[in-house]
Amino acid sequence: MGEEKIKNYTRRNFLRRLSLVLASIAGFLVFISLLRQFMPRISQTASKKKLGKAGSFPLNTFTYIPEHGIFIYRDHSGLKAISAVCTHLGCTIEKNKNGFQCPCHGSSFDEKGKVLSGAASKDLPWYHLYKSMDGQIIVDLNKIVDSEYKL
Repeated sequence: MGEEKIKNYTRRNFLRRLSLVLASIAGFLVFISLLRQFMPRISQTASKKKLGKAGSFPLNTFTYIPEHGIFIYRDHSGLKAISAVCTHLGCTIEKNKNGFQCPCHGSSFDEKGKVLSGAASKDLPWYHLYKSMDGQIIVDLNKIVDSEYKL
């Protein structure tokens, strides 16, 4: 009877310690995932990017440039560049009929990049565009401009 009691006691101890270890691991993973929510997914790369000639962008349309994370808008008065990266956590936003929508956490923005609803608290930034000597349009991702700015 004493030997059976020792087996149960060690088995009980083992299961208690195992559950404590597993709960600690689960708690650590939850902590890391919560901490990750506060770190944007924006990578630091060169700030000036060539986009092509102005004529390559259709009129009155937002053209998504995935390799640069921006939308280019062209109308008869010029070109504009807006970020395609949600200001909440860095997800790639999508264009819809009313503006822009973040598929990750539901933030929505109007066509000027102003936050309408959702988790994002900052408006989408607009970037400075200029023309190089060979006629290429270049975006400077380090220069934020007003939504009314056009090249």
